[in-house]
Amino acid sequence: MSRINLKIVNEKSFNDKINRQADGVLKNLIRTVNLTANKVRNVAVTKILSNPRTGGTVTRYNPNRTISISKAGDYPASDTGFLANQIAVKIDAGGLGAEVISNADYSEALEFGTIKMKARPFMQPSAEEARKKYKLDSVNAVNKGMK
Repeated sequence: MSRINLKIVNEKSFNDKINRQADGVLKNLIRTVNLTANKVRNVAVTKILSNPRTGGTVTRYNPNRTISISKAGDYPASDTGFLANQIAVKIDAGGLGAEVISNADYSEALEFGTIKMKARPFMQPSAEEARKKYKLDSVNAVNKGMK
């Protein structure tokens, strides 16, 4: 059986360094969560507003107009800008969690489709685009905080 004895010299200095590192890691992770959530929001808004509208035309009412629409599977095309303006970031109280939400009442119909319309997802593809970078950024946040 092996035994290791560890004696910490200047325990106060050691504890202070550990606490500083923990604070640094926490601040970096909070920043990473915030940046990633805002990236998801910004990707969704940008792609909605810049959709090439290759899905044909439809007539809308109030006001009466004919517009080009997105094709099934693409990000939804913006007509009035309402959908893009309703996408928001909600950061949890501790800062380590976040939600990107769309408050437009028709968001779910666009994201998942309906009996009459195929889906035009915008939240999930935006989250997937940010997910890969988030993994790398969170590892970097921890490493940077440990210095």
